[in-house]
Amino acid sequence: MAHTPGPWRIDTTNGDDMNIVGHPRHPCTRYGVEGEWDVATVEDLHEDHKAEMIANARLIATAPDLLAALKYARRFLRSEDHDVAYIDSTIAKAEGRS
Repeated sequence: MAHTPGPWRIDTTNGDDMNIVGHPRHPCTRYGVEGEWDVATVEDLHEDHKAEMIANARLIATAPDLLAALKYARRFLRSEDHDVAYIDSTIAKAEGRS
């Protein structure tokens, strides 16, 4: 099964939590806005961890772009290049093949 297509963005309109939203492959309505849904939620567990929560939300929201960048870079590497196995395994993990 394919992930929700990017781009994803951070939405903070739901209280203290940070929702990562994207556009699904099928129509949906969220908070009166057609075409978005929650991909993930980073919960605000404690004020002391606010910076970590923001960093986690940014990383999650960037995931589709990071996967696309890895796939793009992989096209220019030969199988015998250094660390190509790591790149291949990371792509496979993101795609649910490992």
